[in-house]
Amino acid sequence: MIVQGLGGLEWKYRDTQENEWHHGEVPGSLFLDMIKEGRIKKPFYRFQDREFHELAERDYEYKLHFSVREDVLLREKQFVVFEGIDTIADIYLNGVKLARTENMHRTYRFPVKDILKAEDNLLQVIIYSSVRYIEEQHREHPLPEFNTASPHGFSQIRKTHSSFGWDAEPNVPDLGIWREVYIEAYDKARISHIYTRQRHEKGKVYLKTETLTEAAYGEEVCVEVTVYDPQGEEIFREKTKCRESLAEVWTEIESPEIWWPNGYGDHPLYEICVKMQCRDEQEEKRFFVGLRTMEVRREEDADGESFAFYVNNVPVFAKGGSYTPPDKFLTACRGQRHRELIRLCKEANYNCIRIWGGAVYPDDELYDLCDRNGLLVWQDLMFACALYPSNDEFLESIREEVKDNVIRLRNHACLVLWCGNNENEWFHDYEHHAEGLTHELRMKNLQQYEVHLAEIVRKYDPDRLYWPSSPSSGGGYYDPNGYEKGDVHCWYVWYLPAKPYTFYRDCTGRFISEFGLESFQNYKTLCSYLEPEDMSPNSEVMDYMQHCSDNYCNMGNGKIMNYIFQEVRAPKNFKEYIFASQYAQAEGIKYGTYHFRRMKPRCMGALYWQIVDCFPGTSWSGIDYEYRLKVLHYYARRFFSQVVLCVKEDRFEPRRLEIFAVNDHPEGFTANLIWALRDSTGCVVKEGKKAIQIQGSSSSVFQEMDLTEEIREEDKKQYYLELLLCSQDGKRISEETYLFVKPKHFHFLHPEFRVEVQNDKEKYILNIQTSCFAKCIKMDLDNNDCEFSDNYFDLSPDRIKTVEISKNSFRRPVTMEELKKQLIFETVNDIGRIL
Repeated sequence: MIVQGLGGLEWKYRDTQENEWHHGEVPGSLFLDMIKEGRIKKPFYRFQDREFHELAERDYEYKLHFSVREDVLLREKQFVVFEGIDTIADIYLNGVKLARTENMHRTYRFPVKDILKAEDNLLQVIIYSSVRYIEEQHREHPLPEFNTASPHGFSQIRKTHSSFGWDAEPNVPDLGIWREVYIEAYDKARISHIYTRQRHEKGKVYLKTETLTEAAYGEEVCVEVTVYDPQGEEIFREKTKCRESLAEVWTEIESPEIWWPNGYGDHPLYEICVKMQCRDEQEEKRFFVGLRTMEVRREEDADGESFAFYVNNVPVFAKGGSYTPPDKFLTACRGQRHRELIRLCKEANYNCIRIWGGAVYPDDELYDLCDRNGLLVWQDLMFACALYPSNDEFLESIREEVKDNVIRLRNHACLVLWCGNNENEWFHDYEHHAEGLTHELRMKNLQQYEVHLAEIVRKYDPDRLYWPSSPSSGGGYYDPNGYEKGDVHCWYVWYLPAKPYTFYRDCTGRFISEFGLESFQNYKTLCSYLEPEDMSPNSEVMDYMQHCSDNYCNMGNGKIMNYIFQEVRAPKNFKEYIFASQYAQAEGIKYGTYHFRRMKPRCMGALYWQIVDCFPGTSWSGIDYEYRLKVLHYYARRFFSQVVLCVKEDRFEPRRLEIFAVNDHPEGFTANLIWALRDSTGCVVKEGKKAIQIQGSSSSVFQEMDLTEEIREEDKKQYYLELLLCSQDGKRISEETYLFVKPKHFHFLHPEFRVEVQNDKEKYILNIQTSCFAKCIKMDLDNNDCEFSDNYFDLSPDRIKTVEISKNSFRRPVTMEELKKQLIFETVNDIGRIL
């Protein structure tokens, strides 16, 4: 098959009400084109994103004049392929209408054999306003809605739902030709799609490659499959002939290199090359696979039914977060932005991300990155928080959408399961008395996921679990967010209503696929989008950039204040409010994560909402829009470690404790548990040490402590507990500190810091000491940025904390002397303190 690309050429676009044409990027985005051209200035500055909605109310035309190569014109079959159009569009080639598209998640192929010509072809794509479209659809046949952060009708178009706004995103309904456009041409045959399946036996893997071809009737097709090992050496080559559409080739791989999730082993990938030949016509496709077994085990037990990922028969506690696109402009997510995101996730000890159902099926590059970095993927289908049309035309469109994406993604090693939607089953059940939500509508929407889409997934990817909804107990509106089986969205902290984060302890679900707390963006990031008069947590602009303001939440910034004041003294200024909000968020998510991990094997997953921001506003992320790391992300590096110490306090007496060690490694080991009761100066009041044997893949109590005699009620604010887990050779595995009161009541002293800086070849090494106990030490640079190997940590005065900074992580190069001058320390000790 021959492919002639049409992307990257001299595309033009215009407002259909105007005559002036402008340069357009394809693949690309209308709004990005306008930003690059200077027609939109500072898109997220203060209230500036309001203009997007106005621009999105208009219609636009893209056009391309192009010539066709001779070898394309000579072929019997010719198609124009659009891998993604956003969204309602009429497509014309040389004045002939090819089709109307109404689904941005689909790939479209249009036959153009009798339309193409050698020179001066004109391809026109008229894209109509999605804003007007959903308004019209809602007027004509309104549906009950649950997401009050988005405009009416958002579920009646197959477009990124969150482009219309969400509780974590602004209303920026972009449009354009967002994926590749090209011409396909062939005579007798083409490769339609390829599916690899695996059978593992002791010391061997049998790899089955199924190649589906489209061939002219009676034509013989030869398919050759070549397999290369992770080092690039050819290990297998075989040809087969077929007159039917399906060719199957089995590969026996001895001594296979097995693919593992992050934290469990390496992630080797084998390359598969499939070549098809029909007469003198050839086509070749290459892709990578990881050799592993993957299943979601759901087994009856004393608590109900388990829900656990098993990779290569090893239980994997899923640790990570929900992926939402890291930019409102989808084409801006590609390349470096995705590479950096997955790197940061891996370094934070993630082993799993959940692709959330309110956005898009990401580009192949994201799954390639997850394959190479050992990040498992929970894949939602793109339906979220809504009822959907149930007419035949809509059902046909979404069936094709799901088919396209299942076929595209199913060979990836990282992919664990397909999930029908985000929160629809829960909302249909939770709000089943909502006006207009009839029994008939509920049943039709249940059929959408449990019959129509389930059928497509099981047909094209039978080796993976299809899960009907998230959360769900398995479907049928049976206790969708229940703790007995399935997965849970734990929003009883923050939402429903906003309880203290200690209420995470009441969530005893089997797999926590969503939970979260909000915080503000980093100060340096906000400085690019705010004016000095906006620098207040309750300024008009900060309220505007907070999109969590629906019926359950009232104002999100007010909730942030609530969690801040539960934790620390009233901050003195805006910078302290930002730090305090991020500290409260991180402490809450850590508390929940430790609780969920302590429960293993009852609970086998903790995926917080969310990983990264798509704009510089307030949300639940651990990484802000400019990729500056919040407190949460640094905390995640520690609370997602394979081995952690965590404290479970008595509900009514914080001086009575259980000390847990949680081990996600399949193997056990011997370690030393060391503890010290210290006063606020850091002096040791009482200490202890014991050798413990930690089992593989376990969570166990190794120390019960009752300190009611050592610490009087009135003295709780004077003491803290320091915990260390060390290997037998003294290497520190995990550490934790515990306060018997909230930080706002603790008698903190003001810490002084001593820092020794060493200049290594590729990094700076900081050796840090403090004059007293310091809580959540924040390091930053005055007018630069970098990534610290650790940050936001606690430190006692008799210890030295070593932190490294890779020189490649600085946004601008810095000398050792400049680093010393620019280094800034802040702590929870001093929040609200008048020095």
